[in-house]
Amino acid sequence: MDEGEKRTSGGTITLIERQPRTRHRYNIHLDGVYAFSVHEDLMIRYRLLKGAVVESEELERLLVDEERHKAYLSAVRLLSSRLRSEHELRARLMEKEFESSIIDHCLDRLRSEGYLNDALFAEQLAKQRSESQRKGRHWIKQELKQKGVPKEHIEAALEQVDEQTEVEGAYKLVSRRYANEWQEDSVKARRKATGFLMRRGYSMNVALKVMDRLAEQWGKSSGEWVESMDVDDVMHDD
Repeated sequence: MDEGEKRTSGGTITLIERQPRTRHRYNIHLDGVYAFSVHEDLMIRYRLLKGAVVESEELERLLVDEERHKAYLSAVRLLSSRLRSEHELRARLMEKEFESSIIDHCLDRLRSEGYLNDALFAEQLAKQRSESQRKGRHWIKQELKQKGVPKEHIEAALEQVDEQTEVEGAYKLVSRRYANEWQEDSVKARRKATGFLMRRGYSMNVALKVMDRLAEQWGKSSGEWVESMDVDDVMHDD
């Protein structure tokens, strides 16, 4: 009997073996036959000692708790690398073939312990994308939607993104990138810079504020070209 074929009937513990390649896990033998493996936390909780009798009902509860514990540890490892939305975490646990009831229990526990919070996740992602990666609100909104964050949390997170912060970030993105082109052909440079910013999720309003700021430095206001600008062309101008 391998670990994928766990025993469902009770018996007497005849052997307990530490798994050589997996820390904190033990193989339990009942009546001389391998029955299941268990994390040491549950082994202590259920007082699994050599010679102890494990009833069938107790074994059933133990195996459910073991699956819950495995799902929880897996989720914590995922969250330790980066924050994740509830939707993302559920999808990853489903990939690991945990049952829906086990996943529900795991997410409930993580929520109650404060490790899973879509509102906080949305707020922190919006801040990081805006300030560190210099992405605009439209980009952030789409990313949060893709991660399954509820609409109300997305809207609350976007309210925390200050437009002036967006303008500063957008300005830093294009001020050097298009400096030489601006001197050669300011109209073409404006179109390319505006399209670049909009593809990164900035609004037209933010893009125009940046263009006006650049115009103050390098000459000519955006009013000289914006009226004839085709947004679709700008978005695809490279």
